[in-house]
Amino acid sequence: MAEVGGGVLNGLLRRWVGRPVVDLVIAGAVVGLHMATVRITGAGDVLGWPDREQRIAVYTTTATVVAIIGSFITAAVTLYAAATGPRMRVLRTHPQQGPEFRRNWMSILSATLVVSGLCLLAVALDTTEHDPGGVHWLAEGAATLGVVRAARLMWLFGKVIIGNDLDLGDTRDPASPSPVPVRHPGA
Repeated sequence: MAEVGGGVLNGLLRRWVGRPVVDLVIAGAVVGLHMATVRITGAGDVLGWPDREQRIAVYTTTATVVAIIGSFITAAVTLYAAATGPRMRVLRTHPQQGPEFRRNWMSILSATLVVSGLCLLAVALDTTEHDPGGVHWLAEGAATLGVVRAARLMWLFGKVIIGNDLDLGDTRDPASPSPVPVRHPGA
């Protein structure tokens, strides 16, 4: 029975990985459900509670953090582009996975611009003490998209690291002694 659940999760993961646009749907659904909950219950509007100054601080901090994460994304793309091992070559040239990886990288890079831009737009639009227009929902949507794309980045970066590590292991000269003691099976 656990295998069936794992198969379903693997299938969902595979669909998610191949379609970065799903991140927009996830972010929209999360914010939509949160907004509906707030409208129905009158509680839980975390960005609606603080005064304008605090909301502006949240928007600018979010934009700043996302911009910093953008520099890590650039480093990850550089690692991906510089990888020359056989697994990474196959990955880049594979007819399905190559374009899929490129779409993922581009979606993550573009999300940093979109999230930062939306947060800065929220700074400009949030001009009243209690935000009756709901600009904070725009910022919440941007932050939620950032979180979903961060999960995609972690998955993608993990795959690149694993591929590079495996390729590096393949390039070690078998005649040279291992720098680390290795326990051989049966010994």
